[in-house]
Amino acid sequence: MSSDRPEASTFTPALLGLVWTAMFGFSAFFFSYSTMVSIAAVHGLSTVTGGSVLTTMMIGVIAVQPFAPWVGRVLGLKGALFVALGLQLLGQILGLVVPAPLLGLVLAGLFGGVGFGLFVVLANAAVPATTSPGRIGKALGIFGGITSLAAALGAPLGLWLVGTVPVWTFRVIVCASLLLAVPTVVKYLPGRERRSEKEPAEDSGDAVRAGTAERRSLRRSGRTIGEALSLIVMLSPFLVGMIVFGLIVGFGPGEDVAGAALFIGAMQVSAVVGRFVAGAIADQFSPFALNLLGLMLAVIGLVVTVVVYGGMLFVAMVIIGLGLGTIQSASLVMAFASVSTPAKASVAWNMNFDIGLAVAGVLGGLGFTYLGDSATFLVCALLLLLAGIISWMLQTLRRRSS
Repeated sequence: MSSDRPEASTFTPALLGLVWTAMFGFSAFFFSYSTMVSIAAVHGLSTVTGGSVLTTMMIGVIAVQPFAPWVGRVLGLKGALFVALGLQLLGQILGLVVPAPLLGLVLAGLFGGVGFGLFVVLANAAVPATTSPGRIGKALGIFGGITSLAAALGAPLGLWLVGTVPVWTFRVIVCASLLLAVPTVVKYLPGRERRSEKEPAEDSGDAVRAGTAERRSLRRSGRTIGEALSLIVMLSPFLVGMIVFGLIVGFGPGEDVAGAALFIGAMQVSAVVGRFVAGAIADQFSPFALNLLGLMLAVIGLVVTVVVYGGMLFVAMVIIGLGLGTIQSASLVMAFASVSTPAKASVAWNMNFDIGLAVAGVLGGLGFTYLGDSATFLVCALLLLLAGIISWMLQTLRRRSS
């Protein structure tokens, strides 16, 4: 995929093909994610039941992500993406043909969640190999901006569709979106490499080589543990940022705010802009510094949210969105630069993203109920500051040790 690309090129056919595939794959998932509770209500099920099915879907997304690199190694990128898209497609078909509403929803959510969990890790991990080494930050920004835009548009469009057309028509539309993701997988993305292309045959009788390989394996295991611990701390601002993102999307910019959807939309769109811009300059500026800049913007926006009303609240949402978008791009570039393989970076980043959204539901429910919206936003601002300080301390120690 990368051997014959121009050295200074960013917009390679492979990157554009991957972006096209991701755009429709992400849109299909957020069509389904945003409408799970609404479809449950159409079938006469309670909101609690619909919410439980949605939680099951997200558990499927998170649980499968650590296994995505293995699937990619076994099947190759092309085969693994086919499996991921196929599972999402199977989920929609089962939701369409299974007569029992609850069972149909559970199967649709479970297969769709597992498929998307594989898809998002594999697609993210593939980005660095689609472009020139000096343009990886920009490529990640383009990829992330498009997928964020797909999510921001897919959720409200899905809600509109499910309230406008029959459920079976809605599921056919989601299936069509998934099928639109397929052609560029076939055309531009690589399949499985033959073993002979990846490594020479081993001499099974060479005991010295075997011992050396074993020692290297042990050293790699130790490095992997160290990488994981370092990455957890480094990505902690991103994790808290995703809690903030999920909190605002799920619970709004505050209690008794009229037209909450407009404020949420402003935050999402500005997050897309922040992700594009941060990705475009991440190759020229320190991604760690960009990460701290995004963190400070998000903290400022949260504090402003507590003390303003009306039009200024709209400004606060824009500031938060720009900050969170910057954190998303910068943390992804940092992850790819800090671990030994793109797959590990993609798993860590995406699991933080999804866990943050999951925690947001719990924190928002407890916070808005027992603390109120203002205190909840201030708690989030303090958590962001704490995560930023810890991340900065780790970065300082790493620089001194090197």
